[in-house]
Amino acid sequence: MNDAVNTPEDSPYIDLDSYKDMSVGDILRKTREHYGQSLAEVEANLRIRGSQLEALEKLRLDKLPGRVYAIGFVRSYSEYLGLDGDKMVHLFKAQSVGKRNKPNLQFPVTYDENNTPNIVIILISLVGLILLISYWTIFKTPTKYVEAIPPVPEMLKKSSVEVAKPVAVKPKLIKPPVNKMELVITQDSWIEIKDEDGNKLLSEVLKAGDKYIVPDQEGLVLTTGNAGGVTVFVEGKKVGAVGKASQVIRNVTLSPENFTKKSDND
Repeated sequence: MNDAVNTPEDSPYIDLDSYKDMSVGDILRKTREHYGQSLAEVEANLRIRGSQLEALEKLRLDKLPGRVYAIGFVRSYSEYLGLDGDKMVHLFKAQSVGKRNKPNLQFPVTYDENNTPNIVIILISLVGLILLISYWTIFKTPTKYVEAIPPVPEMLKKSSVEVAKPVAVKPKLIKPPVNKMELVITQDSWIEIKDEDGNKLLSEVLKAGDKYIVPDQEGLVLTTGNAGGVTVFVEGKKVGAVGKASQVIRNVTLSPENFTKKSDND
């Protein structure tokens, strides 16, 4: 299926060699402008705040929640725009090293050995310390009393009450619930899932090996830029891929019946 509008999710990875001597922020901004998308549109698709996307484009690391989150934002933003996420993260790490705040190191000042304390002051301090210890030992240390404990009466040594032995109860085995429908990602794919009211439940690039448990509700539709990279499982059984590799599909009904019926027809 061919779309009239060129969008990032159905475009191949862009060769980063054409962006030599540019910062990660400039690469993201120029690529976004190349596709004619605004920060608001990217924010709606990636669920990343527009202010944080703008901070990435300007490399304002102090405006981001932390380095780990910044790396994740760079990867998601880059792959959404059709860029190589691993290369962009590597470049971001290299360029962000110089922007960290340098620690303020303070070294202790060496004490002048000639300014030794007066011997009289030292003697007075020692005498005062000895007097303080003596006062605390005499007046503040509590007196210890040893309380005599009487022996246990004979009538209390043995009890006439018999304790019932516990009865072993065999535990019941409960089978874990089986997820009715799962999407297993075999190739990096941009996934978007909406409910019947058009609300987005998921809109991001999933990596190979990721799994998404489909909510048990009606009216869900699936859109992806790589149908061959998304495999459907119904009640733990593999049904098959959503489509062909690099195929863009939109608004496919996301229900077990739809895919099991499709598998039977194939």
